[in-house]
Amino acid sequence: MKCLFSFMVFNRRTLFCQSNEARALRAARAVTAHRLRIFRPKAASQGVAAAMRLRSRAAAFTLIEVVLGAGMIAVAASATLWALVMMNNEAAIARNLTGAQTVAQNQIDLVLSDGPFNPQKTNVNGSTQIPPELQLGTQTQNNVAVYQDPKSGVVVPGTMTTTVSDVSYIYGTFQIWTYRITVTVNYTYRGRAYSYSASTIRTSDV
Repeated sequence: MKCLFSFMVFNRRTLFCQSNEARALRAARAVTAHRLRIFRPKAASQGVAAAMRLRSRAAAFTLIEVVLGAGMIAVAASATLWALVMMNNEAAIARNLTGAQTVAQNQIDLVLSDGPFNPQKTNVNGSTQIPPELQLGTQTQNNVAVYQDPKSGVVVPGTMTTTVSDVSYIYGTFQIWTYRITVTVNYTYRGRAYSYSASTIRTSDV
């Protein structure tokens, strides 16, 4: 009986100790849960703020990126401006060339249509039947308008040279009176010299 009583007392003490430890464990868990409920929203808000700061930093541009982007834009704008200037320059050169061709063609039309042209004949006063534009030699006209801008009125002047040479030949018993006319237009545009030349042949009218 004494042993049984002692065993019962020991078990009761053990159960009492175990119940105290369980209560203490539950109390510690309750305190921990309460602390977590208090501090978890704050920690969560801090985490969200940190994530937002990281996202804003990732979405923004650094100074190096801004400088490189501005440099690339400047290079592209400079290349575009240079291309436009070159295109405008080429267009102006083409307009001047067209003007020089027109001047030379007008002179050629004049020497082909002016008359009478009969080097083998003379007039009543003893002069030959050769128009002034077809006199042998070289004739020069200065300040010829190669091109005139329709808005600003700026004129690109040039020099027109007309060279007439005798290339007559004999065919059988007949002499074929033939003159060669060469018209050259020289002009300067933006410090660069340009030239256009055209030629034709004029034979006697009779």
